[in-house]
Amino acid sequence: MSTKNDYGMVRFKQSRFSIKPNNNQNYIQHIDTTVFYMAVHSKEFIKEYKLENFKNGIKFYGNGKVGHFKGIDFNNAASFNPKKATMGYYNYDGENFYVEYIYEIPGGTHKLAKSEIILRKSSTDTLIVKSFKSATSAEKITKYARMKIPVEALNYKVDW
Repeated sequence: MSTKNDYGMVRFKQSRFSIKPNNNQNYIQHIDTTVFYMAVHSKEFIKEYKLENFKNGIKFYGNGKVGHFKGIDFNNAASFNPKKATMGYYNYDGENFYVEYIYEIPGGTHKLAKSEIILRKSSTDTLIVKSFKSATSAEKITKYARMKIPVEALNYKVDW
């Protein structure tokens, strides 16, 4: 069972996810809930998919919630409204850090996508995320750069 919010984004009950929302407060050693992590792609990838002005990435919130955003405008705090994001959850168990999203796919169905954040001590400015292989996608590694966001963007509350 799912619903859609004001922006047409699908919202599911937490029980549809295989991971439980984070309750380990040590997650702050690895992520920052006051920034946006923007996906970093190669020049070839950007050119091939015509993504020159397209910015996407992830924003972490408290209580184990994370949003995946597409088409962010860093000059517009409203583009960071979590109601515009694909909903997800994260969990850090002290050793492993997992993230899950449910994406809507053509045909009116949904896909649960699980990824792992590769934990590194050498850099806090970037995240390396490994997406697991599934029936509809290959395993891939994506780098996310830490980006400051407008202070007003921190006032939004998640709707899941």
